[in-house]
Amino acid sequence: MSTVDQFTVNRLDGNFGVEVLGLDLARDLNDQTMKFLTETLYSNQVVVIRDQQLDEESYLAFGRQWGKPIPHVLDHMHMSGYPEMMTVGNTEERDRDTKIRNGAALWHTDQSYESVPASATMLYSLKAPERGGETQFCNMVMAYDALDPGTRRSLESLEMAHKYGYGKVREGEHASNPIINDDQDNRVPVVFHPVVMPHPISGRKALYALGHGAHGIKGMDDAAADELIEGLKDHVLQEGFIYRHAYSVGDLVIWDTMATMHSATLIDTPKNQAEERLLWRISVRNKPAIYA
Repeated sequence: MSTVDQFTVNRLDGNFGVEVLGLDLARDLNDQTMKFLTETLYSNQVVVIRDQQLDEESYLAFGRQWGKPIPHVLDHMHMSGYPEMMTVGNTEERDRDTKIRNGAALWHTDQSYESVPASATMLYSLKAPERGGETQFCNMVMAYDALDPGTRRSLESLEMAHKYGYGKVREGEHASNPIINDDQDNRVPVVFHPVVMPHPISGRKALYALGHGAHGIKGMDDAAADELIEGLKDHVLQEGFIYRHAYSVGDLVIWDTMATMHSATLIDTPKNQAEERLLWRISVRNKPAIYA
């Protein structure tokens, strides 16, 4: 445990990540707080800010401190009046459709399918089930550091293809392409990103976006690319690189998308309030305002 000014930082009960206590984002958000939070995130990959009470405007204002909020390509999922935000959970009428309710229940990296990918994503918990509904995180910095030096060198010149809705789905993941029309599909053509991505702020290297959407390597035949991608995915999804977060109401969880993959866990429609899950999602690109 450590205390930074009036805020307390504790290690999470897992392989990585921290929680922050004593921080009220509705009251304490300023440049000094953002400097503290960004340094904490880039050192720990996942930060859980406990006990928040935010409305849509204050939450979106916090998101904008981290970069430019990204309206998701699935425009039918946008929050009414807030196109930069989405609701995630099992409480809305549309969530009766398992393709929507469990659409994120597979390993992925937000906006890896865009030329300028997301730099951070956050979820703010308004309803949390007593059991289930966790988000799983994979630390891609730890996974990269665990590779032998020769393998790291061999990967640094490679570029991987990304396309929303493409790629293999593994056992226990939800299999569906959430694109519903040609307009959405045309907005997300194939893009390429390095397999090894230096962090834009810290400079630390990490394996990047080996989850859903990754489906080829530039200059490599499909069979060899599939073998490489699946082998790397086996490596990064070792239990020692994973943290699973069970939400409490008021949790604001933010993660460094340049240094992690994540996956929702499968969830059913609720039979009672104890099974309800509702989170607000914001994903941003570019650097936080304090680094601009």
